[in-house]
Amino acid sequence: MQESQDQATDEYARALGDAQTRLAQKEAELRKAAENHASEAEQLRCRVEQESRDTHQVEANALREQLAQREKSVEQEKAQNQELQTEQEKLLAQRDDVSSQLQEVNRANSRLLEQLTERGQEKDKLQQELEATRKTADKRKAMLDKLAIDVAQEKSRHKEELSDAWLQHEKEVLGVRARYEKELRGLHEDKNRTEEEIRSQLRDEKARTGSWRAYSRRYPT
Repeated sequence: MQESQDQATDEYARALGDAQTRLAQKEAELRKAAENHASEAEQLRCRVEQESRDTHQVEANALREQLAQREKSVEQEKAQNQELQTEQEKLLAQRDDVSSQLQEVNRANSRLLEQLTERGQEKDKLQQELEATRKTADKRKAMLDKLAIDVAQEKSRHKEELSDAWLQHEKEVLGVRARYEKELRGLHEDKNRTEEEIRSQLRDEKARTGSWRAYSRRYPT
């Protein structure tokens, strides 16, 4: 867009320069022609005045007609010069308009460039924040992965400890059970032995009592 504007401005400047050059050339030609016409007119006037006195009236009228034609030509060239000046003024006005438009476009381009710069800065800032967020996320993921590994290892170790503790508990329970069963068998054996001793004592006591009763009946007091 900037290149198109610059190209249009250059073309307009060339066109304006060409028009000004043509106008200057035309003005120079008109000035020279006017000077020539004025000189010729002055010469004609002198000739008319001189010849009007010396020649016939017809020649004087012809000279007057020629002078009138020259004056008319000068007026036409003046009108053309005025038209060229008017065209130049229009071109200058158009140049001012184009210059104003170009300045406005340049200001708009400057504002657009500022906005693009701000957008670029915002984009860079967002990219930096995104990169920082990504790095933080990577660190957190690494920490979580390590934590998951540690937790898995801790669970495995705890499971092994529980298994070992359970086996140890089972061993202890089996040991206690075996000891209690042994003690219980010993108690049963002691009980049976005690009962047998008591029964034996009762038999002996009964036997003694029976012997005493028989003796008492035999030998009453």
